[in-house]
Amino acid sequence: MTRDACRAQLRGMAEEGYRQFSSALLPGVAGIIGVRLPALKKFAAGLVRAGEWEEWLAGYFAAGERWFEEDMLAGFVIAAAKLPPEACIPLVRRFLPRVGNWSVCDSFCAALKDAAKRRECYWPLIGELLDSGEEFAVRMGIVLLLDHYRAPDWFGRALEAVCTAGLPGYYAEMAAGWALSIFYLDDRGKVRPLLTAGKLPERVRRIAVRKICESRRCMPEEKAELRALAAGKEVRP
Repeated sequence: MTRDACRAQLRGMAEEGYRQFSSALLPGVAGIIGVRLPALKKFAAGLVRAGEWEEWLAGYFAAGERWFEEDMLAGFVIAAAKLPPEACIPLVRRFLPRVGNWSVCDSFCAALKDAAKRRECYWPLIGELLDSGEEFAVRMGIVLLLDHYRAPDWFGRALEAVCTAGLPGYYAEMAAGWALSIFYLDDRGKVRPLLTAGKLPERVRRIAVRKICESRRCMPEEKAELRALAAGKEVRP
């Protein structure tokens, strides 16, 4: 499918109300036309089934100005194509400079389910992302760990990778705090010691504690202890 044909279909799926809603969630992100994520996922799957995804993706990468929905669609197409890692990872690297907001980043990471099936193959890419020094590349590495590397035999390595990653910017820090909150709820014994002062960047530690306390899986007395911990107060062992 050509890019022009794709754009015409996307325009037909756009909703003004949803454009306004998305724009409020993504301040500063240009080119939002208002297509819902389920519709974009379905469209991506259709491009793959019809064998039209490579033509469309080539046109996408050749383009300059893009819609937000085209970036989102590219991520879903790469994930839906179900390529072997040696073919998928170069596309991820090529896509990465176009990941400029948390929504495209997180949606792509969740869609890349092959990473959970071939963790060893994708592990070097995650290291590359975490070492990049780029805000959304680091966020992508952390969210991939969160989405696909919490299995028992990978938990320790994934947790260590999150804790030792350089965090260049707000969205990388938010991802680290979010990931640590979920890791905590999976295994309190391994993560709780990391929440004491000095073990993590202070902003990340506070984000993690806040997000843990927002969870229904955290009991009221546990929340009180964690909030005291975040405030630097002594808590009972």
